[in-house]
Amino acid sequence: MSFSSEVKSELARVTPAKKCCMLAEVAGFLRASGSVRLAGGSFAIVASTESAAVARHFKVLIESYFHNKVELGIGGSLRPGSQGKRGRNTYYINISPDEKSMQILRETGMILIREGDDYFSDGIYQPVVKSKCCKRSYLRGMFLSCGTMSDPRKGYHLEFVMDKEQSAMDLKKLIGSFDDLSASVARRGSNYVVYMKKAAYISDTLGIIGADSAMLEFESIRVNKGMHGEVMRIINCDNANVDRTLTAAEEQRSWLEAIASAETGREPEAGELTDPMSDFWTEGLRHLPPQLKEAAYLRLYKPEASLTEIGESLTPPVGKAAISKRFAKLRALAENANGEKS
Repeated sequence: MSFSSEVKSELARVTPAKKCCMLAEVAGFLRASGSVRLAGGSFAIVASTESAAVARHFKVLIESYFHNKVELGIGGSLRPGSQGKRGRNTYYINISPDEKSMQILRETGMILIREGDDYFSDGIYQPVVKSKCCKRSYLRGMFLSCGTMSDPRKGYHLEFVMDKEQSAMDLKKLIGSFDDLSASVARRGSNYVVYMKKAAYISDTLGIIGADSAMLEFESIRVNKGMHGEVMRIINCDNANVDRTLTAAEEQRSWLEAIASAETGREPEAGELTDPMSDFWTEGLRHLPPQLKEAAYLRLYKPEASLTEIGESLTPPVGKAAISKRFAKLRALAENANGEKS
């Protein structure tokens, strides 16, 4: 089961405590998933979902609020953006004219009156989302209808797919009515997608619609990903620092080799470079000033140490700036030695 399906399964077990919230959730679900058909000169309502739990949830919710009878069936999906997935059943809710379909259409705001005539509304019916609790319920109904989200282990993305631009813009406004929450709208084919990619927004949305367990799991995954990313950043940074230290150490040893070669008049024999007490080094570095000689031998004895570590090994210890100046002088001596050779 996908993370999105797990969220919907959890939400399908949430029962609104107040009548106004029940109506708001039904209105949100029907706004995105509902369609209207002529049946015997009146209108019937058909809504689809790919979740049996969601279908049963709204059957109970509608029957509890309107005191009617809702039929369930299996067929092709009517939800915007859904092409139907092979091997997966699509469930639909059927409300006939005899079971208060017109009353449902009017109370949810799907049918309104203008200048004495009925017309179908494309946007969110504001009277059903007056209070904060009803907005939460409406948003929950919307998510159960047309909402999906990616697995947070792979990425952060939550979206609602609508077939009407006005519905999408109204949903964006509804989401923005919650503190520190916002969404964007994009066109996708003939549909409109209300989406958010910011992890904090997605987490807050899960909490708002009542998916508490999913929100906790989302936050746990988010924290673990953050910790893993920070650990990898530190490891990469440490590896880069080690590489820079080793490169610098090799360069500094090459300066010492140039100084010793110029002093002894020869190249080092096999094994002499790795032995700080070999004749090549003792003769080649003997005329160095005491401070430079001490720094040079520490580099030979500690080929992988950083400048800071070498400075701390001196007697008395010195900081990185001071030891850097000593190696700058050794570099100058090496360049002079190489110049004399050429």
